[in-house]
Amino acid sequence: MVYFLGQVLWRMKDHVHKIHQARIKQHVTHTSTVIPNRGTIHQPLNHFDRKNDKTFPQQFFVNDVYWQRSDGPVFLYIGGEGPLSKFSVLFGHHVDMAERHGALLVALEHRFYGKSINPDDILSIRAQILSSY
Repeated sequence: MVYFLGQVLWRMKDHVHKIHQARIKQHVTHTSTVIPNRGTIHQPLNHFDRKNDKTFPQQFFVNDVYWQRSDGPVFLYIGGEGPLSKFSVLFGHHVDMAERHGALLVALEHRFYGKSINPDDILSIRAQILSSY
């Protein structure tokens, strides 16, 4: 029963996320021609084990439209429990704040979501990292 409810809640969350992304896409399409930069950096899989040199690709997006180069601040938006897209740096309160303060906006995807998932066995890696705390 609990498993079934978990599946229902997970599907509802995905459905709401898709609706939200569609609304953002519609809003941005009508109001903006900004094309953010997308990139990937290779992060250490385990920051606490120097002998382990495994890495995972972590996706990020950059919007520099409002940035006042040498004097402007940098705002880092860290993604939550879901994948990021270019809309993560095009729409939302953090984007309004970046415009107001002349900031560079960087969105970093959470390490276990979207394209930032390690291709190895994710559950054993997560358990390994948590056990090192």
